[in-house]
Amino acid sequence: MNTNRGMVRKRVIAVLALAAAAAGWAVVTASNLQKQAQEASVARTMSNFFASLNPVVSLDPVYKDADGDLLADAPENEALQAKPTELVFSFIASEDYTNEAAQWQELMDSIGEKTGLKVRYLRVTDTREQFEALRNGQLHITALGTGEVPAAVNTTGFIPACTFGKDDGTSGYKMEFIVKADSPIKKLEDLRGKRIAFTRPRSNSGCKAAAMLLMEEMNPQPERDYQWRYTYGHFGSIQAVSAGEVDAAPIASDVFARMVGKNEIKESDFRSIYKSEQFPPAAFGYAYNLAPKLREQIAEALLEFKWEGSKIGTEFGADGSTKFVPIVYKDDWALVRRVDMAASTARNDLTR
Repeated sequence: MNTNRGMVRKRVIAVLALAAAAAGWAVVTASNLQKQAQEASVARTMSNFFASLNPVVSLDPVYKDADGDLLADAPENEALQAKPTELVFSFIASEDYTNEAAQWQELMDSIGEKTGLKVRYLRVTDTREQFEALRNGQLHITALGTGEVPAAVNTTGFIPACTFGKDDGTSGYKMEFIVKADSPIKKLEDLRGKRIAFTRPRSNSGCKAAAMLLMEEMNPQPERDYQWRYTYGHFGSIQAVSAGEVDAAPIASDVFARMVGKNEIKESDFRSIYKSEQFPPAAFGYAYNLAPKLREQIAEALLEFKWEGSKIGTEFGADGSTKFVPIVYKDDWALVRRVDMAASTARNDLTR
């Protein structure tokens, strides 16, 4: 009988051991599956992030570039050249108060005097709407943020003509990572595991250049190595840092300087932990297919416009800008195009 009890005991122990092993295997399997699911989710989020940057790195085949300046050539056939009886002007697509007709009326009046045409303001709040209007001939003169210029050039035929500049003819700003003045964050490496606010996907200083810089410097990627959110504007990003909603944010130094100059924020409340190379500011330009004489008149009106005493001077002069200065897209936007190429490579690597 004792022998039978011993055998039963051994069988029970063996069954329990098998059950324990099976349970352990199930736990390990569940843990592995959960880890794989998390990694897949992170990969999708990262892929979506870089896809949202939407870099367009080459000129659409519908346009020609015989002179190699990376811009769409004007139609040689005069019949294909646009000769509108009314010009339509817009500023950068946004909900911002600077995107109002009254802010730009003085400039539109100058363009009207130079061209002899009525100039009407088109308020656009979505870049896609702005691009579509350019492509369809419903928008003739416009302004675009630094990071949106290459996509506009390559997909709509936008021709950058000038930008905000100083008396000496120079222009530009730097992308800065800002934190609260009392933040323990001292350098880019400290951002790993932190919360970062980006402005909007196509913004150069507020998103693309910053995300690419982090990847190149330390190889951290969104979602995997830091949390992120969009604020859809530099002011929103600065407010998010100030309120402690995020730990850091990349912003444009000229926008920051203007906000300080207008007493909208206190410079002493923030600290910069990184400053980039010089980037060009927003670009003003026109549609590629306008008649040559009209293009020249528009460019002259922009470059000859007097900022002193104007609403443009009041709004955009706090960073030292005093006039519009000419730009050469191929040279002045070279760094921005490199950022776009890096974003395109990152997107392609993640979708393979």
